[in-house]
Amino acid sequence: MEQQYKVYGYRWVILAVYMYVSALTQLYWLNFAAIDTYIEEMLHIPASDVQWLTLVFPLIQVILTIPAGIIIDKIGFKWGVGIGAILTGLFSLLRLAAPGSFVNLLISQIGISLGQPFVLNGITKLATTWFSPKEEGTAVGLGTLALFIGMMAALGATPALVEGLSYSSMLWVYGIAGILGALVFILVARSQPVTPSRAPEADQSTASWGGLGVILKNRNFILLGFVTFVGLGGFNGLATWLEKILHDLHNIPMTEGSTISTALIFAGMIGCIVVPLISDKVRRRKPFLIIGTLAGAICLAAMILIRGYTANMINCIVLGFFLLSTFPIVLTMSAEVTGPKYAGVSVGYLQLLGNLAAVILVPTMEGLQSATGQFVAPLALLVVLFVGAFIISLWVKDTHPQAS
Repeated sequence: MEQQYKVYGYRWVILAVYMYVSALTQLYWLNFAAIDTYIEEMLHIPASDVQWLTLVFPLIQVILTIPAGIIIDKIGFKWGVGIGAILTGLFSLLRLAAPGSFVNLLISQIGISLGQPFVLNGITKLATTWFSPKEEGTAVGLGTLALFIGMMAALGATPALVEGLSYSSMLWVYGIAGILGALVFILVARSQPVTPSRAPEADQSTASWGGLGVILKNRNFILLGFVTFVGLGGFNGLATWLEKILHDLHNIPMTEGSTISTALIFAGMIGCIVVPLISDKVRRRKPFLIIGTLAGAICLAAMILIRGYTANMINCIVLGFFLLSTFPIVLTMSAEVTGPKYAGVSVGYLQLLGNLAAVILVPTMEGLQSATGQFVAPLALLVVLFVGAFIISLWVKDTHPQAS
């Protein structure tokens, strides 16, 4: 009998719950960064200590991202991501035990950051298990959108809650949101539908270390890894220093620079919806990878040359829209290259590359600025890297199942 495949409307419910938990991880990552001065004064600790409440997230992401991806592939979407949802919920509540203790806050942040790789690495597993190939890019795009929603909520809502209510009230609101996310996810999520959404992948029983040995033999996946290294690392470097770049090169005040940074992220959110939808519609991935890397190189070069608030605002909107939308395209392509069987470990490997790049590029940009006294050299470095990513993207083969 011919195998029948089916997509269920319930897939959108699972995606929505996943997006909520995913956004929470980013909310908890940046919520103390948004009130760092308040934390310094309240706890009477230096800024160098406060930064660890944020820095533990990328550090633990680098360490755990591949093991988390392997575990997701082994035990399935629900309980693989569920580990992250439970850790996120429990440790968000732990912060309430001693809100004025730096040690308690740090332990809580470490606990939440342990859960983050299990959540973030689940999006391609969800997309390849519950969605048809023609909707895969859209699902990954929406999952990526949740990350930026969480970031913006952390930076916007946290100061408002602290000022409008109180510091403790902010922790209560976020703690309730975290435990609610964990409970709803465990109750609602399913690892796979009753009837599969697509044909199964060929068995690769010789896979080593959770399939990493298999996927690293794939030329297309290696090329996508380089693009991810440049794209995520470059974005983190730019996001870290953008306000200072605009101030030092173009004398744009920090407040206006902050507005431009917000516009860049918001444009990226729109791009994460629009570009994957178009990609699914036209059944192509590669053109959007090429456009994103090329836009990155051009807009970063333009940032060195153009002057004025309006011109830089427009430039950063274009940059955010095309560059940040490249991330869900890369994740979708990686899932199409490796298949559902290794969707978790493949995105884990890409997350590892992106976070390693951030760890390398952020201090490198600072070093170049200190050595030269301006941000031209750091931006020039990013331009060179994005030109390299653009060239690499030309060699990548399109991965959409129906691409010619």
